[in-house]
Amino acid sequence: MRQIDESKALVQLRRTKQHFSDYIARKYAFKAYDCAKCTTVCCADSQFVNVNITRLEAVAILRTLKNSPRIGSEKVAEILKKAEKAIEKYHLAKHRDTFSQTYACPLFESGKGCLVHWKAKPAPCIQHGCYENWQDLPDELELRRVEQRIARLNESVYQSDQQNWSYATIPVWLIEIAKEMQQDSETSNEVDELNELVVLESK
Repeated sequence: MRQIDESKALVQLRRTKQHFSDYIARKYAFKAYDCAKCTTVCCADSQFVNVNITRLEAVAILRTLKNSPRIGSEKVAEILKKAEKAIEKYHLAKHRDTFSQTYACPLFESGKGCLVHWKAKPAPCIQHGCYENWQDLPDELELRRVEQRIARLNESVYQSDQQNWSYATIPVWLIEIAKEMQQDSETSNEVDELNELVVLESK
């Protein structure tokens, strides 16, 4: 498979999610209950949420959070703390059957909803809705197609070893990617300091 860089894959990922969101809105969402008026908050129900994402989706989520002017660094730190607590409380891990693990989503905020709704919402969350008639439920076929496209994007960036990118719960992937970003930032700072020393010594 032809390899592409992560930034290009993130653009394609967002485009794929947007097309899927438009598809759900056009064919199904208008038949569902209004989430804003619902008294049962699915995203905060630790017995209900079992959404899994890939590495690329986790990168998209963290970049969306960090780049959002309405969220800020303190809120990002708070979200990551919630993710860490979810991992500990619900015993979340990558090496188990991750789809059997349930948790309260750290990306949900009461009164605001999903903090990455417009730019990085997971595909199962885009599809989810509460419907009075089961006949109105979105078909699973299109979701499977979207997930296959997302898998191919991950493979094109991180290669075929699924352990590098495969599905895990949102909290698990968020913390793993956040730690990697922190390490990259520290390494970059060390390189900058070394370069400054070289410049000073050359004078």
